[in-house]
Amino acid sequence: SAPNPVRNLTVQAQNSSSITLSWKAPEGPEPEYYWVQWTDDGNTTGSQSTANTSFTAEGLEAGTLYEFSVNAVKDGLNSSWVALNASTDPLEKEMAAHSSILAWEIPWIEEPDGYLHFALRRKRLGHHGCAAEGRGPWGSSPFGLYPHFSAPSEVIALQKQNQTNSFITLKWEAPADPRPQSYVYWVHWRKQGPQGHQDNQTGRTNGTRYTVEALVPGTWYSFNVWAESNGVHGCKQSLNASTVPDPANITSCVITSGGHEVILAWSCPQGGYEAFELKVGGQLGPQNNSSCGEAVKVPLLRPAQSYSATVTTLWDEMRAPSASVVCHAESGHAGVIAGAVLSVLLLLVLVGLLLFFLKRRFPGDILAEDFAEHVWRNERDSNYGFAEEYQQLVLEDHGQSQTVASAPENSAKNRYRNVLPYDWSRVPLRALLGQPGSEYINASFIPGLWSSREFIAAQGPLPQTVGDFWRLVWEQQSHTLVMLTNCVESGRVKCEHYWPLDAQPCTHGHLQVTLVGEEVAEDWAVRNLTLRHVQQQKTLPVRQFHYVTWPDHGVPHSPDPLLAFWRMLRQWLDQTVGGGPPIVHCSAGVGRTGTLIALDVLLRQLECEGLVGPFAYVKKMRESRPLMVQTEAQYVFLHQCILRYLQQSATVRAQEGATYENLLMENVAATEA
Repeated sequence: SAPNPVRNLTVQAQNSSSITLSWKAPEGPEPEYYWVQWTDDGNTTGSQSTANTSFTAEGLEAGTLYEFSVNAVKDGLNSSWVALNASTDPLEKEMAAHSSILAWEIPWIEEPDGYLHFALRRKRLGHHGCAAEGRGPWGSSPFGLYPHFSAPSEVIALQKQNQTNSFITLKWEAPADPRPQSYVYWVHWRKQGPQGHQDNQTGRTNGTRYTVEALVPGTWYSFNVWAESNGVHGCKQSLNASTVPDPANITSCVITSGGHEVILAWSCPQGGYEAFELKVGGQLGPQNNSSCGEAVKVPLLRPAQSYSATVTTLWDEMRAPSASVVCHAESGHAGVIAGAVLSVLLLLVLVGLLLFFLKRRFPGDILAEDFAEHVWRNERDSNYGFAEEYQQLVLEDHGQSQTVASAPENSAKNRYRNVLPYDWSRVPLRALLGQPGSEYINASFIPGLWSSREFIAAQGPLPQTVGDFWRLVWEQQSHTLVMLTNCVESGRVKCEHYWPLDAQPCTHGHLQVTLVGEEVAEDWAVRNLTLRHVQQQKTLPVRQFHYVTWPDHGVPHSPDPLLAFWRMLRQWLDQTVGGGPPIVHCSAGVGRTGTLIALDVLLRQLECEGLVGPFAYVKKMRESRPLMVQTEAQYVFLHQCILRYLQQSATVRAQEGATYENLLMENVAATEA
């Protein structure tokens, strides 16, 4: 679990260029280190880790207000932030040789509307001097003291209360000044992006709530709010927020191809959008990230003459109201649809017969007690049985579309031309405005024991896709990475080094990656990373499990190290609550990746059900991503790992039984004595 927050964060000392903080360690287990960051006017100006409970930020601007935040880190998990504001001292003006320093006592004057301090307004006095009262002995002119009101503090708890596609309502609390004051609040907003300065606007209110109207749908805005009292402005508080996207407008929907397919088209909504969710006949289709305004084909589960369809605009985890329509078959296709129904029924009969014979030939689930015999039988005659099973997997032709992966703008993002994700199971990214193809990454959802999206299988990042890879981690909120390749193998680059080499963070767009810690063993390394969204000011702890002794297209020399690695990984997955699917990758994201995912699912099936079905599960994986478990050697090794796991489990049970029997005999002997 995450550590508790630090306690008693205070300012110990400050001057014109540095501020020293101190705090107490959190209650509970001692953290590994602390993370300190500081911002100036909402912009991050520095961050650093420390193992101590004090820290000095240096190189600061004089007379500047900073916000400092401190959290504790342990086992890759971050505590909540604790923040305070502190100012550096102003620069002192040196006195010229011909000037004098005046000193006087000022009576304290209390006013209901704030505090007064006093400033000397300079007047030219000739060559003599000045006096505090009336004219001095040298005939000088008197000077006057003029009151200046102190600036109010920042507003508190600025947050977004509500938003639609055209307005955003902000709310906050009054500044925590020691004396109650009457405030006027100013709200400034602008669009984010290079052209945002053209839309600068400012509003004013006497309350602690303000609605900004006439905004563009699906658009990020930057807001600043500050208090004013007695004509003096306080410091700004900043917030980024987005409007809800506009709904799509469906322009056409027809059923074609003998009733097996719907062709949908819709116009682009005003403002921003990341993807469109399609639903036809109550069946949720894959998210479509292609440019709107183009026709999209959606396969149907069964032929029909009419279907209801909806298109929903998605933007920044928000959904617009769905646009809906009833799709009808093209005229003249009723007879075709009827014929198609008969064709489908005939096809189902043939498929059923084929599955019947395949099931007789290739067993499905195998009982745990029969698995050793199954392996022994298939290993005879130089693994002839395994070769026959694997050849059947190779002959499977799923015939599924790979349109998005094959698009010209995405070709440079694929490491190998023959390993492309299927359209229906690929993992889409949120589209970046004005960047065609920015929603594509070579990654697929893979079914597991309990869910159809239990894993993500991905290719190893290329130099040009490292940023996309970290976007995938952030958008899926995945806490776990499993890497099964080395960056360079046999003199060839297999995967870009996508994590930091040391404690210096790496930045990819809005995402910042920091290496927190690393443990290296003989066959693997475990790294704790922190992924931070600079714009949203949120963090995600990530743990990378890196197996380093698995040769490309080959298999490890023994199942034992890989089984030990799997036990460590599975323990982490079982104790990690929440978050998205673990992301597993090697170089292509199919061979070693498919073997490890299959091993995890099949060993858990063995524990839960007492039986295991390697052939059936590998076949199922290949329906979601091509070439999973890429070689016959990997397929055989998968069986050897399962067999070795059964042998280890039997040994443990035998040892536990012997221990129990010894204890029983000792108790009997003690009783007789």
